[in-house]
Amino acid sequence: MKRIGKALFLWGIVAVLTACGQEGAPALAQNINIGADSAGNTAGGDSKEASTEASDQEPSGEDGVFRFAYEGAMLTPGEPVDLSGLPKYSDVAEVPSCAFGGNDKIYNFKTFELTAYFDADEERIYSIYFIDPNLPTTEGLRLGDTVDDMKSFYGDSYETEGASYIYTRGETLLILITNKDIVTSIEYRLNK
Repeated sequence: MKRIGKALFLWGIVAVLTACGQEGAPALAQNINIGADSAGNTAGGDSKEASTEASDQEPSGEDGVFRFAYEGAMLTPGEPVDLSGLPKYSDVAEVPSCAFGGNDKIYNFKTFELTAYFDADEERIYSIYFIDPNLPTTEGLRLGDTVDDMKSFYGDSYETEGASYIYTRGETLLILITNKDIVTSIEYRLNK
């Protein structure tokens, strides 16, 4: 079963590379480095189960940016990566960057993926992509909720691109993709 999960993780990375306009993404998948978890264990080792509860910390956007509260940690696109307040990640991959030079790291936390980029020698958060339908945004929106639910949480100040709804706060974005008025994708992202 864990091999299936790793295969799906790798397939997701190939899809990201393809979406970024990287030609030959399947060939690049051979160069993806899957590493150990945050404790140095190889993938598949024991790890604490990740909670799917949003934190009770301050709501996203009180200071003009989107923030994702997860198990007491506050994750903000553009801010330095601090893994100390998060559970162990199950996989990490290093892939060519779509938006920045060099490579990005994609940390898989089972319920979400955190993509980090390097700014000088500092690792910063580029995006947080939801995987688990039970994982709520800081305000409470989940995969499977309706467009009306989305609007009740975030309002009507959004841009649309096809089936995507894009909310902007400062240098951060909340990108929601829908299918037949159901939220099928949630991503916090740096606006770069």
